[in-house]
Amino acid sequence: MRVLRAALSNFALVATLGFILPAVSAQSTDQNYPTPITSTEISGTIKARDIGDTRLTSYFYAFEGSQGDIFINVVAKNFSGDIDVYNAEGLRPLAKIVIYADAGTTETGRLIYLRKAERLILRIEGRTPNDDPAHLRIKFGGSFIALAPQKAVEAPTIAPTSAEETAVKVNSVGTIIPAVPKPPPAREIVSEQVTPKPTEDTRSEPSPPVSDPPPADKSATDTVPETVFENKSAKVVVTPEKKAAAKRPSRRAASRVATSAAKTETSAPEEKKPDPLASIRLIVQLKDGESIERPMNEVVKFSVDKGVLTVILKGGKITRYSILDVARVTIE
Repeated sequence: MRVLRAALSNFALVATLGFILPAVSAQSTDQNYPTPITSTEISGTIKARDIGDTRLTSYFYAFEGSQGDIFINVVAKNFSGDIDVYNAEGLRPLAKIVIYADAGTTETGRLIYLRKAERLILRIEGRTPNDDPAHLRIKFGGSFIALAPQKAVEAPTIAPTSAEETAVKVNSVGTIIPAVPKPPPAREIVSEQVTPKPTEDTRSEPSPPVSDPPPADKSATDTVPETVFENKSAKVVVTPEKKAAAKRPSRRAASRVATSAAKTETSAPEEKKPDPLASIRLIVQLKDGESIERPMNEVVKFSVDKGVLTVILKGGKITRYSILDVARVTIE
């Protein structure tokens, strides 16, 4: 009999939550883009994560309140976590509700007093202790003010870079997902007609043809001396112009000398310039007084995603800070 009553009560709760669920079109997971609350009652569902995944699920909602008391009533089933209310301007905590999963439904509430009209943020952060989803239903009363229906603004997304696409991917429990090899790009086959390039003839200049010496001329003999080599078969006459041409280096030898000189100039060590980012520092100051400083030449990337400040350093070290604990982030 008790089992039957428990089953009926669970069925009634699920049916009630399912009837109210369409009132909220989406559940935002970004603190900067919370889901507006347009009625006095909302409901949500938190799905179970993979086995071994200890992460919590966070949803953010926005509403307003006038001067006076705001009543918040929470009915939860199979949910373990916290429900917090913050001031939207300074993220000042106003109320905190801690819920532990039980066999049945859990009902609790809080009263918040406002001195003036303010915009508030409701955060639901927790998980389900088993493989069944968690259900939440929250009612508001008193000086609660629902927001007017508006077009949902989606949080901006960053397209993955080529480096992220080739990085090692893991699932929620840390198992490495094998990378899918990309097909090689198609290569275009272009037939080109190769024409042989004329090669330089580095052989020595041919010796002048053997012929009889021309008739002697007194004027030429006085100005240009000639060297005569006698042979048994013929005589060869060598002038000073032919001697200079024989001593002149070939074109290939001159190009080799120029190439070696250029290599000598480029091989000279260049002076290493100082890194200008070494004098600039990233300073993260926490609300508890702790301050973290890192030179910018060691910082690869820092960003804020879903309320978490992530700092990635060279060497693969990753540090995360909750945006609720950060007082200021400066670059000096």
